[in-house]
Amino acid sequence: MKLFGIVFVIALFGFGVVMMRIEINRSGRTISQLQNEVEVKEARNQYLQLEISRLSSPENITRLAQEKLGMVPAKPHEIVVLEDK
Repeated sequence: MKLFGIVFVIALFGFGVVMMRIEINRSGRTISQLQNEVEVKEARNQYLQLEISRLSSPENITRLAQEKLGMVPAKPHEIVVLEDK
């Protein structure tokens, strides 16, 4: 009976070790997937930051104003300065 108890405890301990290793491997895969996701999102963020810089440049705004809205720069004689009262 004593031998059965020792074998049972050893088997239970072994089962616990196996379960811990399985959970460690599962957690490792999850961490790896999350790290990959972070890298993808950081690359996307960097691309979007560059796109913001490109789109908000004065040259691009001037070009879009001319092409899409038909705006042209004012000639000096067309500028009227209003004074505060």
